[in-house]
Amino acid sequence: MALRLRSARGSDAPVIAELHIASWRDAYRGVLSADFLATGIEAALSAHWQATLVGRRRPGAVVVAMAGRHLAGFVAAWRDGVNCHVDNLHVRPGMRNAGIGRALLGFAAQRLQDQGAVSADLWVVAANQGALRFYLSLGAEVEAPVTRQTFGQTVVDRRMYWPSISTLITACALSPQLR
Repeated sequence: MALRLRSARGSDAPVIAELHIASWRDAYRGVLSADFLATGIEAALSAHWQATLVGRRRPGAVVVAMAGRHLAGFVAAWRDGVNCHVDNLHVRPGMRNAGIGRALLGFAAQRLQDQGAVSADLWVVAANQGALRFYLSLGAEVEAPVTRQTFGQTVVDRRMYWPSISTLITACALSPQLR
């Protein structure tokens, strides 16, 4: 699969929101409220991505993976001091396990390392066992579960972290590549 990574633009907000919605509806059925997934998610994530890509800029990167003219995945990572906080990493359902998430994560981590980040972290919904396995396979350390709020939804999350962002970048580069 030919994949092109590029910085997200303001005009990407609707397709990023659409992919984010599809990803959550697939991954979090039975975890987030059915009403939120059916209706509330659309307004919340559309507004979020419009504000993120068109509004005030934060230090970091939002990167999209394009397969031809179609959005295959995206990552949003912000620099918080010397830490790279991965806020979102989503791959279109049906395209997972093809190396897209790994490519996006490694690319964003390298960008933030270039901006001065020395460590990395992210939060994973504890029920998302596939995501937990993915990050552990990339050398993440994991903390105990905590209850948090996400878009008004109560979830049990786990913080995954890499004390050295170089460890994450190397793990992404050493993993199977896209073909």
